[in-house]
Amino acid sequence: MKTVICNSLQSFWDMADAEFLSGLDVHCVFPASDNLKTFLLQSCERYQIRSITFTKAFAKI
Repeated sequence: MKTVICNSLQSFWDMADAEFLSGLDVHCVFPASDNLKTFLLQSCERYQIRSITFTKAFAKI
């Protein structure tokens, strides 16, 4: 299993549009609101991404 780390929202879109994320797991390490997370998770099918996870480093305590 390969996981691609996305450091920014822009890098996520660049790699997704280039079909680099197809069939892979993606871990996002940039801050993302709940709405953005939902939107990105809904893009899995369009870009054939296996799964998307998000860092908890920015989670509210």
